[in-house]
Amino acid sequence: MRPLLFLLLAVVGLPAATEQGKVLSVGSDGSAKISLAGKDGAVLLRRFSEGDRKVGWLGRLIRYDAVTEGAETFARGVVSADPEELRRVAEVTDVLRRETVDKGRMVTRMPNELMPNMALWDQDGRLVTKKDLLGHAIALNFIFTSCRVARMCPASTACMKSLGDRLAKDPAAAGIRLVTITFDPETDSPGQLRAYADGYGIDHARHRFLTGDAGQIKDLLRHYGIQTLRDDGTIVHNAALIVITPEGRIAFRNEGPSFDAEEIARRLLSLEGGAGARR
Repeated sequence: MRPLLFLLLAVVGLPAATEQGKVLSVGSDGSAKISLAGKDGAVLLRRFSEGDRKVGWLGRLIRYDAVTEGAETFARGVVSADPEELRRVAEVTDVLRRETVDKGRMVTRMPNELMPNMALWDQDGRLVTKKDLLGHAIALNFIFTSCRVARMCPASTACMKSLGDRLAKDPAAAGIRLVTITFDPETDSPGQLRAYADGYGIDHARHRFLTGDAGQIKDLLRHYGIQTLRDDGTIVHNAALIVITPEGRIAFRNEGPSFDAEEIARRLLSLEGGAGARR
């Protein structure tokens, strides 16, 4: 049965095996040489998606599903396997889990409360923590890239794009950051997020798309008051934009997937200006 199962997996393009190794090179044609962990001298040639080719995986230890399609094998769902990064993520995930349990039903953080800690990877494969974001005003939302309801995630991302474009016109907004967290980390790898952001013409320097540990993201959703339900092959959810001060306190919450980019830009600039006055 095992050979037959493997054949079926290969035919339909499902994950046949999970592999881990160090990326030795990434070609413009999508090929990537990967030195397999625990196998001296073993180098595999895998195919990377367009998004993963743009992520900074070169020289890094990664984990991925090897998926065979026809005569080629692709590296899908590429994520970091760096031991130190995984340790830091596990530490934050554990602390956040205990905080969530301690809060009980009163989990959602209200205005003037501190944003929760996090340790997630962005669309460049870099680990981002709360500390990395402090010091400047932040606008934060949640989406998943396979959402097909135009008035939900696509509308939310379009608004974030408009907000980024508006901020780019004002030198005083240079430090303001936009953050989008996926609530479908099983699908939305850094490479998938990179391709999604590119599709919207996102400024990657300002706008970080984050993914990572599913348990950590589940707790972050609760702390930010976002509810999700998997139903009929999709994710049903509410939406909100959260504005955060440079000190990391929740300042404002706009309910719904869409918002007025001009209004949010003014709020962010006001917070950023206040931070500058205090420095």
